[in-house]
Amino acid sequence: MLIAALAAVLAAGATGTAGKAERGFVPAGPAAKAYAPSAASAGRPAAPVDPLRARIVAEAAAVARKLGRKPPTPDRRLDWAMTDLARNIRGDELPALEVLQFLTAHYGLVEAPPRIVLSHTSPAGAADLPDRVRDELTELSRGPAMGRIGVGIDRTPDAIYVAVALQATPLKLTAPIARKLPGGGHAKIAARVERVYRDPSVVITAPDGSVHGEAAAVVGGIAQGDLRCGKDGVYQVEITGVDAHGAEVLANFPVYCGATPPARSPGRAGMSQGVVKADDAERQMVALVNRDRKRAGLAPVVADATLAGIARAHSRDMVDNDFVGHVSPRTGAAVDRVRRGGVSPGLVLENVGRAYSTEQAESGFLSSPGHRSNILHPEARKLGVGIVLGAPVGGVTPMLVTQLFTN
Repeated sequence: MLIAALAAVLAAGATGTAGKAERGFVPAGPAAKAYAPSAASAGRPAAPVDPLRARIVAEAAAVARKLGRKPPTPDRRLDWAMTDLARNIRGDELPALEVLQFLTAHYGLVEAPPRIVLSHTSPAGAADLPDRVRDELTELSRGPAMGRIGVGIDRTPDAIYVAVALQATPLKLTAPIARKLPGGGHAKIAARVERVYRDPSVVITAPDGSVHGEAAAVVGGIAQGDLRCGKDGVYQVEITGVDAHGAEVLANFPVYCGATPPARSPGRAGMSQGVVKADDAERQMVALVNRDRKRAGLAPVVADATLAGIARAHSRDMVDNDFVGHVSPRTGAAVDRVRRGGVSPGLVLENVGRAYSTEQAESGFLSSPGHRSNILHPEARKLGVGIVLGAPVGGVTPMLVTQLFTN
C-alpha cells in the first residue's frame, strides 16, 4: 500500500474508530529534546535491530539509482517513527496525519511529513517483502528527491508489519532548536536551504491562533529567523521557500513555550479512507472551511461556481502533470488563472495539496501557518474548491485539492 503525505503545502486523520483507541499510544522511543541537524547530532539510539531493514534500505537505494537519483540516507529518527506505525496500524488503514506529525516532532524532525509505504506478510513471506514494496518505492521516488529513509518493523507470531518512509530534505538546520522553551524564552532558527529555493520566510502560529510571518535574513547562505515566546503554549513554526512551482513548505514543527510536549499520540495511528467522491468532497470542504472560520470568529465564505471551476482545472493540471504547487508551466500563478477565468478581485489566495480525505486536507492546511492564514483571512468573501481524484495506488485514491479565496 502506498501513502503519500500532503506534498508541498503541508500534508490528518479521516474517519477513525471511536472508543478507547482514540486515546492514542505512547511512542516506543524516547522523545527528542531538540530538533537537531542530524540523527547523529541528536544522539538518537538505533531502533530495534532487524535484518529486514537493511534489505529494504538497499531496495530503496537501488530504486533511486535506477531513476538517476542519489540514494536516501537511513535516519534513526525516522526508523523510530516508522516502528511506531508498524506496531500500531493494521489491516488497510492509512496513517493519520496528526499522528504522523506528532511522531516526526517527537523524534526531532522538522521537515514536511514523509511519504509512506505500508505492507505486511506472513513470517514465511519475509524474504519476498522487499520485492513486494519495490513498485510503491518507485512511485514515491518519482517526485521530489527523497534524502532520508526510515523503516519500522513489527514481528508478531502470525505476521510481519512494515512501514517505510521516504522524506524530502530541502533544508538542514545549522544548530539544534529546543522543542521546549521556558515561558518568555527565545530560540534562534537557522537553516541552510537548498539552492533551488529562493526567498525563504519564517511563519509562526502563536497559541492564540494568530499568524506572523517575515522574510528570513539570509547570511552566508543560511536563512535565519527568531521565535520569541509570548503567551505560554504551542508555537507552530514553518519555513517556506519559493521554487518553480511557487511557495513550498520546507519545514513545519511545534515548539512548546512554558508547556510540556505531549507524551502520547493525539489519537489512533490508523484511519480509514472510505469512499471518495470528488463532488461530495468539494461540498464538504466548503463546510469545513466555514466551520473553521466560525471558530475563529470570522464571517463565512460563499461557495462560488466560477472560482470552483478555476480551482478544479488547477487540480486536474496537478494530477495530469504530477506536481503539487501554485505555479504551473501551463497556466501560470493563481492570479493568472483567476483573471483568465473572467474574475478580477483585489484579493487572491490559494491553498493546494494532496490528501486522502477532506478532513485530512483541511487539518493539514490548518497545521501550516501560511495556509491557515489564507483560510482565516478576514477579507476573504468567496471560495472555490476544486478536487480531482488521482489514480489509485495500492488500493488508495489520492485527491488533489485546490482552495481559491477572493474578496
